Amino acid sequence: MSQSTINYVLKGKYENQPVKLMKWKNDSWLELDGGLDKNHISSYTILDESAKNSSEYSFWKAALGVALFGGLGAVAGIGGKNKSSKEYLISIEWKNGEKSLIFLDDDYYKVFVKSMF
Repeated sequence: MSQSTINYVLKGKYENQPVKLMKWKNDSWLELDGGLDKNHISSYTILDESAKNSSEYSFWKAALGVALFGGLGAVAGIGGKNKSSKEYLISIEWKNGEKSLIFLDDDYYKVFVKSMF
């Protein structure tokens, strides 16, 4: 994935919208046209290399690369993993039944997971 798609909604509800990291005093949270937390989300699935096998993760990255960037996106999706920074594909089901696929970097991911408890 390219840097411009990190911390964005890739598909579904809020497609192409940025995920915003908000901070106040010692607290931080994510926003996406309102809350991105347990009050708004009924379930989520992390599609990353530690949760799924590498070939499945590469398949999803390639499929998203094609959807976003055409044929060359498949090559970027399969081979474009930057080993120095962890990235997460997260499938979200909102409480109203709609779905989103978001792509977060490690910092945003940690805030997201914390907000789900």
